[in-house]
Formats: sequence, C-alpha cells, structure tokens
Amino acid sequence: MNNIENILKTAKNGSEKYFDTQVEILKKFSAIDCGTWNLEGNKKVTDIICEILKEMGADIKLYYDEKVGNHIVASIKPENPNGMIVLNAHTDTVFGEGFTEKHPFRIEGNYAYGLGIGDCKAGIVVSIYAVKIMQQAGLLPNKEIKFIFNCDEEIGTESGSKIYEKEAKGADFAFVFEGGRDRDGVMQIVTSRRGVILGEINIEGKEAHAGAAYLDGKSAVLELAHKIIDIYSFNDYENKIYYNVSPIEGGRPNGIVAGSARAEFCCAGLPTNASFKTAEENIKSLENNIVVEGCKVDIKYRTLFPAMEKGEQNHKAYLQAEKAAKLMGLPIEEVSEATATDAAYLSSLGIPTADALSALWYDIHTTNERIYLPSLKERTEFFAVLLGCMDIE
Repeated sequence: MNNIENILKTAKNGSEKYFDTQVEILKKFSAIDCGTWNLEGNKKVTDIICEILKEMGADIKLYYDEKVGNHIVASIKPENPNGMIVLNAHTDTVFGEGFTEKHPFRIEGNYAYGLGIGDCKAGIVVSIYAVKIMQQAGLLPNKEIKFIFNCDEEIGTESGSKIYEKEAKGADFAFVFEGGRDRDGVMQIVTSRRGVILGEINIEGKEAHAGAAYLDGKSAVLELAHKIIDIYSFNDYENKIYYNVSPIEGGRPNGIVAGSARAEFCCAGLPTNASFKTAEENIKSLENNIVVEGCKVDIKYRTLFPAMEKGEQNHKAYLQAEKAAKLMGLPIEEVSEATATDAAYLSSLGIPTADALSALWYDIHTTNERIYLPSLKERTEFFAVLLGCMDIE
C-alpha cells in the first residue's frame, strides 16, 4: 500500500470509528448553556475539550478573561517541526440561560439538532478528531498543530483577537471550522469574507416641558432622527456595503422634550480593509452638521471583524484543501461569503486562511439549529486527508 492509499484508508476508517463518539460529545455540548459571558457554561465546555486534548498529549494553555472565560490554546508538536498550522473554532453561542433545557439535543433522520451544534461545536469535534485519527496512525505533517478555540466570537472576538496575535502569528496556514458549505454536491471552501463595524450614537439635548417651555428644549430624539437618515444615506448598494440602525431609544414621557437619545448601528459588507477608511469617515462625519442647535453628539465605533480579503494569500490555503479533495475524488470550489468570522482575524495576520471546514449547518442562531450528520463524518475524513497529504507535493 502506497502512502496516499494509506492516508485515504486511515482517514476513512478513523472517521467511521469516531463518528458515534463525536455525536455523543455534541450531545453533551448541546446541553450546556454557553452563550458569550456565561462563565459557568464556558468552564463546562472547556473541561470537555481539554480532557480530549490531554488524552492526545497536547500542551494546553488557558487564557482567562474575567468577562467571557477561557480561551483554549493547545499544541501538538513534533520534535523538529517544519512550521505551524492553526486550527480554529469558537466555544460560545448566542443563546441565553435556560435555552438548552427548552431546546434539547435530538436526532431526526440525518439531522442532529442542538443549540450551537453547527456554530460551531461541530467544528471543534471535526478538527480535533481529524487530528487524532492521523496522530494515531503517525500520519500528521511535520508541523506544529495549534488549536485555538476562543470564547467570544459571537461578540466580535474582542478578547480572542489578542490571543490570535500572540499565538497564531507566523503560521503557515490557518483552517477555520465554521459550518460547511455545499452547492449541488460541490464542497465550498471560503477564502474571503466581508468586514463589519459596530457603533453607537449618544446625543445629549435639553429637557423642557413640551407645552409650557417647548422652545427652551433641545430634542435629542429629533437630532437622532436626522443622524439615522444620514446613516442610511451612506448605503452603497452597488458594492453591497450596508448600514443599519437598531435598536434606538430616547427621552422620557412624551410631555417632555427629549434630553437624551441613543442608537446602535452597524456597517456590514466591507470588502477590503482599505474600504474601512471610507466607512470610518462616514461615521465620524455624524458628529458634524448638528441640526438641533444645542445638542451634543458623541459617536463610538469599533471593528467587529476585519475583512478577509480575496487574493493569493488565502488561495494558498484553498490549494491545500483542493489537493485533498482531488485525492478523494470530491468536487470542490473556492468561494466568497458576505458574513464575518474569526477567519478574518487570522487572515489579517498574513496567514493563508481557509474557512467553512466543518459539517454542513442550517438555521444557525435559531432554536432550529442543526447539522447534516453524514457531513460530520465526511468533513472529518476530508480534513484528516488534508493533514495527511500536507507534506506531499
């Protein structure tokens, strides 16, 4: 048996061997309330992951953030590694306390339902067990394999992005295990995503009686209304860059001219990191041109996710996936996605990055979230082959 045949056979047998184990772990995950900021849930998820990684002999570090919990960094390192690859998924969900009890794990036909099962607990088990399969067979590439499982992706990776800067820089490749994509049986690998800015407007006006002293008031709500119109005027429909405002609030009872008002907004669909400059100029301009004289406008904003730019850098990571797919006889294509993930942060560090390597997911962020179970096995097998053939020209 030649090396390619051995890699293919090992990956196939291993994915079948560990399938039931992966499903059981997903069942455990789906019973844990682990929305961002849920420290107890984060610890429960972290404990399960670390137990598996310890059995694999990984060197584990936990980076604790008092607001969100533990970020996991675990390394499997050969004696003389020729580089490093990063495998990434996140442990937090968008669901609050009590949701898992109301919406428990279940299997119906070929689908497994569970909160966070697709986004992105399946990515955790696919990445870990693909590595475990090839590790046990002695078929891992001669590279350090570094798992980075962060716990604040759902709020834009404010804390986790610092871990990427510290632990991922200089990696040869980064593979991100957000939910898989498929088009008529063709596996889709994501190598570009659009960036997002989040912001808020705070307006200070002056309260006054809405009847007896109306003209003494300075309506913050009226000023906010003008700002909202300004924000929507920034929409660039041709380039699919969209601004949205929500939620909004302001004032007290309607017999009082509003002395304060507030709104949150986002700018989504930024195709390149250079395009952030125009968006930031638009946002900063909101502090000028005050319509309601006497109101004060304060704007705050931050990058939620940078853009994951399309180009040769990330195409290099796609070629690794394409090589594995060809060996397996699988159709594959490179695609762009409008939505944002942590792949953008890794790509922004100059690392060739590919995303959407997990099981096929559906209705994420809803109580109907599910994965297509056969794809759990298929994507585990696929990434095991990718690992096994990485050192093969």
